[in-house]
Amino acid sequence: MLQSFKQLFFRQPPKKPALVKIDNDFRQISFTFAVIALSARIACLDGELTQEKYVAFRESFPLKGGMCGKIRSLFALACDNPIPYHHYVTQIKLAFPARQDLFVSLMERLFRIAAAGGQVSSEAAYMLYDVAQRLSVSAADFNKIRHAHSPHEVLGLEKRASPRTLKERYRELMRRYHPDRFSRDELSPEVALLLQLKTSEINEAYRRLSKKAA
Repeated sequence: MLQSFKQLFFRQPPKKPALVKIDNDFRQISFTFAVIALSARIACLDGELTQEKYVAFRESFPLKGGMCGKIRSLFALACDNPIPYHHYVTQIKLAFPARQDLFVSLMERLFRIAAAGGQVSSEAAYMLYDVAQRLSVSAADFNKIRHAHSPHEVLGLEKRASPRTLKERYRELMRRYHPDRFSRDELSPEVALLLQLKTSEINEAYRRLSKKAA
């Protein structure tokens, strides 16, 4: 797998008649591999890859095509890849230069992966900030994305919400999303895992706000 990965990026240049078509194909493939590598680095930054973070990746980047069966292997390979993550940021910029809309969308998805199963760690937050800087994402856009993953946003509450309102909102969301309220026949394994991911996010947000209010 590693050998084929290297061959993809260090192959011989194509012949001139097919240059435009192959160059466009290579740009798409280069971008896809860079996104996978960057996502994996964020997911594995705090330790081993968890199922929750992998599901968050697949939910954020619903890739299609013949390579889907190999995505998990490539994702795991990228976790152990010693190449600095900023190499992949540069690769993304070269593939689609000055595409700020694309870069903002990418940052939103990287944040979602970093936050899967709990809060964004300080190490992940630093890496996300650095990636945003390298992609020239504005401070306003970065802060908007960051705040979208705050515990208040997760619970859909204003910052001045009372402890009573916090508890009521928590109970409401748990009644809506907790997997136990569904029968096993109603849920596919993928949906059950997504519900677990959602309730974990709600629990963590409630824990953080309850601790702050105490």
